[in-house]
Amino acid sequence: MTIVLIILALSLLIIIHELGHFFAARWRGIKVEEFGLGYPPLAVKLFTWKGTVFSLNWIPFGGFVRMAGENDLPEAKKKSVVGTYYAATVPSRLIVLLAGVTCNFVFGAIAFAVIFTRFGIPQELHDARIGWIAPDSPAAQVGIQTDTSIVAFSSGEQRVETPDIESVIAFVQEHRGQEISLITRGDCDATACSGEEQVFQVKPRTVGETPDGEGSLGVVFTTSAPRFYPTWQMPVRGIIYGTQQAIKMGEVILQALGQMVMTLAQTGKLEQDLAGPVGIVSQAETTGVFQEGFFVALSFVGMLSINLAIMNLLPIPPLDGGKALLTAFESVINRRVIQRIEFYLSYGGYVVLLGLIIMITIRDVYRLF
Repeated sequence: MTIVLIILALSLLIIIHELGHFFAARWRGIKVEEFGLGYPPLAVKLFTWKGTVFSLNWIPFGGFVRMAGENDLPEAKKKSVVGTYYAATVPSRLIVLLAGVTCNFVFGAIAFAVIFTRFGIPQELHDARIGWIAPDSPAAQVGIQTDTSIVAFSSGEQRVETPDIESVIAFVQEHRGQEISLITRGDCDATACSGEEQVFQVKPRTVGETPDGEGSLGVVFTTSAPRFYPTWQMPVRGIIYGTQQAIKMGEVILQALGQMVMTLAQTGKLEQDLAGPVGIVSQAETTGVFQEGFFVALSFVGMLSINLAIMNLLPIPPLDGGKALLTAFESVINRRVIQRIEFYLSYGGYVVLLGLIIMITIRDVYRLF
């Protein structure tokens, strides 16, 4: 079922991508001969709309747009007629090429906006807010609660205020193995905790007593909390915050890709965290993203959409980014030369990408077994 859902999710994102190319091409006067659901061979022609054949194909994955003249041989491009892809101006073709990644990026931003509108806009916290407590830890044994803030400690007659996480950690480190009074406040929101103070007598564990992966108290702090604004503001704020998060995610993906290229060039090996289709399915199955509800699945698909947009922007033919880069060069280099280079680089790019996908897939399968 996870495999089926992943295929459906990726197919949806690819169709959204191709719809971007489709509408941009029609807008710029380029004839679209076929919009295919799935990949050939052709199963059935569904209908024709404004000169475009909408088809259903036998390979049930993704989709494609076939524009007039797009796949012509270099010699045929010299005779491009009005309405064909290579007869369009450079700006028009750039718009068409970049429309697909734009739609994927927008979809990812909208997905995040829906989630933030539903669950609140994350607000950075500056206090020592407790988000999780380890079972059988000193904090759990004395009844300290989550979603409360550690505001102070006292040892003897001295009270020490702890306005942030760093001051809490510093005090606890100094008093390991000693009984101290821990003071918390509840009734927390996205800005502060306004409840009455509660005092707990607790003894932080020593280094030898502390299990791996836990702290002396056994608490994990949270650095953000959801904030809700008036209902009419939430969609707008959700879109703004969702777009910001999509941009940040794009930056992270680009940094990861840069690191991958450097590692591959220096060591000849792929990054350990890099995963292909098999790895994505395995991770989705392990984390249960499609079993945790609609919004968890939407978050996952939104991340895939941003990833797809960034990958397609890479300056490698036959990806959209590579085609756009070569198309832009037509403004300074002979157009026929660039189009001939594009034709042959696209085939070379297909070979490189296919080889990389095979390498990643083999490693993913090896990991599974």
